[in-house]
Amino acid sequence: MSQVRSVVSKEADVWVLRLEKPNGKVQEYRCTTEGQARQLALVLSASAPVELSAQQPQA
Repeated sequence: MSQVRSVVSKEADVWVLRLEKPNGKVQEYRCTTEGQARQLALVLSASAPVELSAQQPQA
């Protein structure tokens, strides 16, 4: 993912995250708290994909 511009703002008791993609399209997400919106912005603006792996506990 290349450069993504994110804007977090408060509108009518809801925190709104707007991500502007390099192609000009805007994605909008609504969150209940500012912290959620900012954390989501960090995750969605990451330049490298994140891989999650589940490890089985050893007995």
